[in-house]
Amino acid sequence: MIKANRRKAVVLMIIVITLLLPNLAVSAQAAQTGSSAGVVSTSWGALNVRSAPDAGGALLTKLPKGTYVTLIEKTGSWWKIEYAASGYGYVSAQYITAVTGTYAMKVTAGWLNVRTGAGTTHAVKSALPWGKTVIVLSAGSGWSRILYNGTQIGYVSSAYLGGAMVWPVPATAKINQHYKAGSHLGIDIGASSRGIAGDAVVAAQSGKVVYSGWLNGYGYVVYINSILNGTPIQTRYAHLQSASYLKAGYTVNAGQWIEAMGNSGTSSGVHLHFEVRIRKSTADCIANADSTPVNPFNYVSY
Repeated sequence: MIKANRRKAVVLMIIVITLLLPNLAVSAQAAQTGSSAGVVSTSWGALNVRSAPDAGGALLTKLPKGTYVTLIEKTGSWWKIEYAASGYGYVSAQYITAVTGTYAMKVTAGWLNVRTGAGTTHAVKSALPWGKTVIVLSAGSGWSRILYNGTQIGYVSSAYLGGAMVWPVPATAKINQHYKAGSHLGIDIGASSRGIAGDAVVAAQSGKVVYSGWLNGYGYVVYINSILNGTPIQTRYAHLQSASYLKAGYTVNAGQWIEAMGNSGTSSGVHLHFEVRIRKSTADCIANADSTPVNPFNYVSY
């Protein structure tokens, strides 16, 4: 009889925990390309961080007015935020002021020291691993003031930040040909299965489509104009399998599907020819002479 009661108690406890879990945990989703910074702007007191985008969600913590927070994504009138290392929750968007001009970057060093000020004479307060995404609040004189681990502020050498763009072919990181100034103006990303078309090609950066269709040796190609770190850039996606559904004038988000990898135009096999170019102005800059190609690996990593 006692054993039976114990079994019933265990079953009841499992049921209760299962019912409570949705309100007690928020799935992890650390800062990523497209994340930005916000500031807690309550008129008084602290801002509640909840486990769900609802006033009935469990209270996880409170953030004082003026705290910088990492904004992950907006759901209705709520922001999903990173408020601590591996700490995620929801706050009312009414009490968050977005910080304009901020952008996400990735750490490109093995371990990058975070200092209390802009310079090596300042104390080290933390170290960030390769590949971690941080939010750049401002930059100058070789140093960047960053937001990391949700609400932490520090300074890092700008030389070890990069890879701000999304990798354009999520299914594969095969490189058939690298960038070479003056002769090969992008990188050629091979198919996940050699010779087989169809791998998804996605936008490396949010922006505006300025050309979409057939163009000489590019075959089916899409040009997307963006602003990155205050610089007008253009990304190109060539040798697509078919004409993209995207038309000139459309806006796209980073990671948005463009078309399938193909072998159109002057191509020796299935691959994506991916270019990053610095535009000479904020105009559409469709002609080659209106932009300067640069090594895409200065901007993307896989």
